Amino acid sequence: MIRDNAFTNDAKNESKLISWFLLLLNLISAFLISKIDDYSFWFLSLLLVNMVLSIVFARKINKAVLNISRLLLGLLFIYSGFVKGVDPLGTQFKIEDYFFAYGMAWAAPLALILSVLMNALEFSMGALFFLKVKTKWVSLISLFVMLFFTLTTLYDALYSPVPDCGCFGDALIITNWQTFYKNLVINSFVLIVFIRRFDFKEYSSKVIEYATLAIVVFGFIFFETYNINNLPVIDFRPWKVGNYLIPKNPKPVKYFLTYKNKETGEEREYLSKELPWQDSTFMADWEWLSSREEDPNAGEMNVFPMVDNEGVDVSKELVSDSNYVFIFSIYNIDDVPRDIVGFMNQFYNDANTQGCVTVVLNSDLPEDFQAFKRETSLADFPIYNSDDTALKAAVRSNPGLIVIRKGKVLAKYHYHNFISLKEILSQLND
Repeated sequence: MIRDNAFTNDAKNESKLISWFLLLLNLISAFLISKIDDYSFWFLSLLLVNMVLSIVFARKINKAVLNISRLLLGLLFIYSGFVKGVDPLGTQFKIEDYFFAYGMAWAAPLALILSVLMNALEFSMGALFFLKVKTKWVSLISLFVMLFFTLTTLYDALYSPVPDCGCFGDALIITNWQTFYKNLVINSFVLIVFIRRFDFKEYSSKVIEYATLAIVVFGFIFFETYNINNLPVIDFRPWKVGNYLIPKNPKPVKYFLTYKNKETGEEREYLSKELPWQDSTFMADWEWLSSREEDPNAGEMNVFPMVDNEGVDVSKELVSDSNYVFIFSIYNIDDVPRDIVGFMNQFYNDANTQGCVTVVLNSDLPEDFQAFKRETSLADFPIYNSDDTALKAAVRSNPGLIVIRKGKVLAKYHYHNFISLKEILSQLND
């Protein structure tokens, strides 16, 4: 009996040691992903060893670490599903990028429904893991899901058909290699939970299980639908309400001038204010060659090109205007509800009366937009051309309305929620 107890204690100690060692190894690997953003043979080898050890020792892992693994998976899938589900259109645009990269442009119309379903699946897997509902089935589904995405992200890491997979939406941007490494770490936890899936006790009431399943899945789809038909309830992008698009106290731009000596060919660069332009000898012996500007605020700028019909970028001047600036963003004229044009025209007339600046940003070809303007009798807005990706990032609505003043985003509206100029000004002045 004593020998049996000793053997049992040794087995428990071994199980505990293996369990916590594997957990610690996986957590350290997850942390190292933030430090390694490109291919690393040694790090990749470590992650593969983690997966092998997880398979080999899965049966020896104790209940505490097994449940921690389940909870970590649940929290990760909940977070990943939520940050994409809060902005299904962003995930749609990323799926479209994949379709075009893989020569599947024909599937682009399916991108939005795929976005909603994929986000709901990921969030639901996380919630059900966390609540320990249908763990056997969820672990099987998660194994197939992770197999698919691991192979996809491996291809991304090797060939970069899409620069950012969008795995965490706009909340967290990581490289393609980091995405692949992340999936390998997740696989280690998924394999453990899958191999031990029969060790999780199920709820005694099937009614509670299926009710929980229905609430999680359909509740999250409803949440995504709300974010599609309105603006995302949480905005992770630079043009979120409250952000400054230009520095509040910008540093002066430096201008440099390069001059060349007419006799020796020597070249010298001067800061504009240090140029000896009053020295007649210098001005006679040296000729202007080139100039450049150095803007110390460039890294703090969140504007994108807004080009007028003469090719001039007016973005900085437009967003820094001391008056209210109202921007209607249209990234695709084909999808603009025609009945919204009447509202835009009335808004434009009211804004002119109030002395406010109102413009349209558009990414379509100028001739196409002019045809749209004639077709819809759109008012004579000032029109500026911008990139469609930038417009989609600025506001998730087509058209959308952005209110800016002195470089700060004050408000954004989905076209479903457009309100009159008077109401907007009342809200802003409260």
